[in-house]
Amino acid sequence: MEGSAPEKQNMFKYIVFFLLAVAAAGIAYYYFSPKEANIADNNNIILFIQNKIIDIDGKLKSGQTDADIATSIAWHKSNAALYNEAKNSKDQKVKEQCNLLRNKIIEIQTKQFPELRKSYVHSKETVLKQENIQIAISGEKNDILSFTSEKFEPKQSQKSFLKSINEIVYELKFTKVIFKWSPDNKDSKEYKISSKNDTEI
Repeated sequence: MEGSAPEKQNMFKYIVFFLLAVAAAGIAYYYFSPKEANIADNNNIILFIQNKIIDIDGKLKSGQTDADIATSIAWHKSNAALYNEAKNSKDQKVKEQCNLLRNKIIEIQTKQFPELRKSYVHSKETVLKQENIQIAISGEKNDILSFTSEKFEPKQSQKSFLKSINEIVYELKFTKVIFKWSPDNKDSKEYKISSKNDTEI
């Protein structure tokens, strides 16, 4: 009878180990086995995409843009975020809608970003003039930004000024910033901006 207590303890240990092993196997199966597509999630994504397409179509037809540049940039970012979230889906219906969204995003970006860059330059003209800096835009897609002032002769001044506008220049997809400092504009320095072009998301 005395030997039965250790046997019971051993049996209890085996049962506990067995249950832990079963639990571990269940967890491993849950995390590493292939999952069926969540139909409700896919339907939600499709609905979001379709609403976004309707929104873009409305702006393409009306030619309307948001009230200010920051709001426009945020709107374009939300378009890109939705596309990037959905593009790797394995669901065929999501893929089809995602391709439609991609085409619409490229169409609206191609139409709006040249105008947004132009609006940015226009919005800064008065303020910069007070600092004896001229701002201008050029390029077929309004994607080259130029600043003219004697204060840009030192390279450090160029880099410091560029750093202060780096975020907005990148977000508006400018491809180049040029600093000029001589009266005849012969002296200048170009900086390439590693931003995406208007046809990239």
